[in-house]
Amino acid sequence: MPGTPDSNRPPLSAAEIRTAPLQVPQHDAPDLNGFKPVEPPKSTVVPVKAPSAGEVAAPDLAPSMPTGQDGVRLEPNRFPVGEPPQLVFAGQELEPLLVFNPDGRRVYDDRTFPWVLACRVFSGSGNGSGALIGPRHVLTASHVIDWQALTVSVSLVQGSTPLASAGATHIMAYEHIVDVTYSNADDDYAVVMLDRRLGDGFGFLGCRTYDSDWDNETANWFNIAYEPLLHATAANFQTGFFLDEDDFDLGGGRMLITKTGDFLKGMSGSPVFGFWPEGPFVVGVASAGANGGVFGNYNAIAGGNNLTRLVNKARADFP
Repeated sequence: MPGTPDSNRPPLSAAEIRTAPLQVPQHDAPDLNGFKPVEPPKSTVVPVKAPSAGEVAAPDLAPSMPTGQDGVRLEPNRFPVGEPPQLVFAGQELEPLLVFNPDGRRVYDDRTFPWVLACRVFSGSGNGSGALIGPRHVLTASHVIDWQALTVSVSLVQGSTPLASAGATHIMAYEHIVDVTYSNADDDYAVVMLDRRLGDGFGFLGCRTYDSDWDNETANWFNIAYEPLLHATAANFQTGFFLDEDDFDLGGGRMLITKTGDFLKGMSGSPVFGFWPEGPFVVGVASAGANGGVFGNYNAIAGGNNLTRLVNKARADFP
């Protein structure tokens, strides 16, 4: 039904947002000076069983932004940098290495909602990207988590300025993925629960289930991430790319394919989202890239009803 968060209408275009400003739910924010770097604690893995494909659709989860912000920018403020280095990929299967010409990513420095919500995620010896998806919740890719070390820390950095950091107390995922494959890329997401409520200070994205009616029909998708090859500290964003749900993926987790969105390894775990009248909602998580095969070259985005269910459970069990 039009006007409800659970409808299957596609995300808004820039022209539509300019005509009718977003009505994003708001909350009072605490003093941001309290979010200083900490030593990450040892995380507890929360067992969670993947729902069956036939279960009812999970409800949408609303975003929220701190009070006092005057509207939402359609694009973040750019961060002045030189030309990015030439990017070369080696052709390894299911590595997030595909950049389609022309490269649509731009480095930015913006401390407003939702652009400030991009997170750097560190786990064991690895790292990736993520985003605040709840008051104390960060959404990232399962394969970004070091499931042996079980230590996770996140940081919010804009430009060259660290804004906040936190450690993860609990981790929730359907699959503990080490190597991404075609069979598990559709469930390649995890929610980490933080020891600090960063979402209260900076806001957080909503989450909703991707609708296959949007396949190749709209390019009003956005991505915010970190990639050291573009800039050592600053985040980058892109928009104007298409998504297409894998027709052969029939489970609760669904792989979304993009041949126009640009991703590299450090961007694994970053959110793909669109804007609706109620604000920005995530529909997928950057997982992996593939070279060749039946679909040709593409980047895989993990989405589907399982994603929305996982975020629902994480927010409900760890408010």
